[in-house]
Amino acid sequence: MTDEQPGDGVNRVMIDIETLGSTTGAAIVSLGAAVFDTGGVKAEFEQSISLDSCLEIGLSIEADTLEWWLDKDETAREVLKGGDNLAKVLAEFMAWYELHDIEQVWANSPSFDCEQLGFAFEAVEIDEIKPPWKYHEERDYRTLKELPLGFEVDIDHKGTKHDALDDAVHQARVAAATLSQLQGAADGA
Repeated sequence: MTDEQPGDGVNRVMIDIETLGSTTGAAIVSLGAAVFDTGGVKAEFEQSISLDSCLEIGLSIEADTLEWWLDKDETAREVLKGGDNLAKVLAEFMAWYELHDIEQVWANSPSFDCEQLGFAFEAVEIDEIKPPWKYHEERDYRTLKELPLGFEVDIDHKGTKHDALDDAVHQARVAAATLSQLQGAADGA
């Protein structure tokens, strides 16, 4: 799924993860990402992650988060079943990320998603597997959507909430539209 509008050519990626905890070191059960520029979404990545592979390297489950997941609808709970080995998913994500020549990594918020992923990269203890971005490339979607800009971007969330890819794509679309309007306002000033 891609959007068909011309953009600014700056490759950004919106990352979303689903975890079984809210503290650093929680088990990650899915990873979704969407490459975007001001024209919209250009590419997508999604992988479900084996809970066993997370527990084997010391990532944890928090009971209250597990209970929260069990209250979600069946479609959302599917993330808790199956999945690939965490190290394999991280390696595939690195390759996908590098393929798209990413300049900025966005998340809602980087202090959660990027930090959790960084911890997971360290936990797999494979030298070749490390976060493909630097700290100064991180951008905060939550901050962008809360800015008092004088205009509202109203884009419906398609798919399932708390599905890593669906959330990443939605956030990327909102960020793309917001950045496009900001760019248009700057160009018209």
